[in-house]
Amino acid sequence: MSVSVPWIAHFAATRGFRYEPDADERWMRVWEPFATLRVPIRYEHALSATGDIGSITLSTIVQEVPAPHLHSGKREVAAWLAIVQDERIKGKFAITSDRHLLFGEPLDLVSMQRQSGGDAWFDGIFATFGQTQEAVTEALTPSLKKLVMGWQTPLHAEVRPGGFVLCAVALPPDHAGLAWLADATTQFGAKATKVRAPA
Repeated sequence: MSVSVPWIAHFAATRGFRYEPDADERWMRVWEPFATLRVPIRYEHALSATGDIGSITLSTIVQEVPAPHLHSGKREVAAWLAIVQDERIKGKFAITSDRHLLFGEPLDLVSMQRQSGGDAWFDGIFATFGQTQEAVTEALTPSLKKLVMGWQTPLHAEVRPGGFVLCAVALPPDHAGLAWLADATTQFGAKATKVRAPA
């Protein structure tokens, strides 16, 4: 059982979120399996808010990774994850720039087909997945690519009809990591609601 953390409670109160230290995982588990992220062993410290067009949940995800130097042979690592429900989002694709795979699936296990992000410079950083190249081209807009490239941090992003998932796996599960993800989620959502204009 997770214990309330004062700085998370303060962050939630000042940003308009409801805070649950011991997260009710049912809503988050509905989004599983993720395209490029491994299913976490648990979620903790969930912050949630609901608006006119959907909802947002920020939560830590916890994974076990090998740790041969420990008696158990494993250790836990955590990162902040955002799950956003937004009825305006119609696209479907996933991108990842995570090469360490503490939280991610090996790329050959991703259920969607590998596609091009449309630019050699983008494909050099991100692996892109989608059902068709046309679907990726329509939803993964130049402004969205510019945004995620500008962040310069390993991440997983999955866009689905009705919402998206965002996780910056290299950021620690501390105040700065939470503040970054909250702001990044707003920026990502603003871009993901737009599609490429017809040629």
